[in-house]
Amino acid sequence: MAEFNSYLLGKARKSVGNLTIVYAKGKKHRTGESVRPEGQSDSGNCDAADQGEAPRETRPPVIRKGFAGVGKGTAYNAFMAANMKQVTVDEDMTGSIDFETLQLASGLLYTPRVEVTCEGTPQVYRFVQTAEEAEEGFAALDDKVYGVLLETALQRVRLVALKNRGVAGETEVPLPAEWNADKVNVYCFAVSRNERIVSDSVFLPLSTQA
Repeated sequence: MAEFNSYLLGKARKSVGNLTIVYAKGKKHRTGESVRPEGQSDSGNCDAADQGEAPRETRPPVIRKGFAGVGKGTAYNAFMAANMKQVTVDEDMTGSIDFETLQLASGLLYTPRVEVTCEGTPQVYRFVQTAEEAEEGFAALDDKVYGVLLETALQRVRLVALKNRGVAGETEVPLPAEWNADKVNVYCFAVSRNERIVSDSVFLPLSTQA
């Protein structure tokens, strides 16, 4: 049985029998089972030690925004359900997360057009956006766009507000203190102005410049 801890995914275990149990802020779910709405019984699948989810303010902000309005449960439950397959275990029973395919947002909006580079000393991340056109129901000029920096070794996340979808331009973000640039993955997603509709997240390949 492999077991490890993740800031985003909480405490995860996976056995050779391909049964995954993920402790989402104190509430555990098994691969293949539906994630139940908050307050609904799991019909015996969770033991008496379950205490439900942690308070809303303890969850990473990226999850609260990236899974707003998804499903009938909470944003954190929706995030957990979307990322069960990203947890894997090798032959040595070492657990790991596939960060490139990690879903940090999920929804019907079109994904934003964003590129990112890392340059300079100290290093700075430069998000470059292309202005987009509106399309009813799928993209609005005032959609909010967010970048995400995820340091996989420290398991820390930085949510960055970028420009609106209809605006072209650049946003610079310095590498946070104590972070290793070689361990940073970058993503982006869009959120409607009222924050009720979201796009899928996109993993952004990083171009490093001297």
